[in-house]
Amino acid sequence: MHEQEDETSLVWHQALDGSGRILIPVELRRELEIEPGSQLIWTRGENGLELRTYHQSIAEIQDYFTSLSPPDKVWSDELIAERRREAAREHGDG
Repeated sequence: MHEQEDETSLVWHQALDGSGRILIPVELRRELEIEPGSQLIWTRGENGLELRTYHQSIAEIQDYFTSLSPPDKVWSDELIAERRREAAREHGDG
């Protein structure tokens, strides 16, 4: 069962069964592309439990590290340039 809070948010109410399982509603599984065998990640935060798909977690991690990088730099290019400078020093070219 779910209740519509507003046009963009849904709240689901599910009971825990006798084995400690929670049923994820079919419309939510479809929307988030959760299929049998999908990896889900539970975290306990300040506001309670949060459930994310593996892909959501990876995207959040990628966004975090992207936010640490200056927008005008590509770290792979920086690394390649550094390796070339090191190679030049080793060969006496610089």
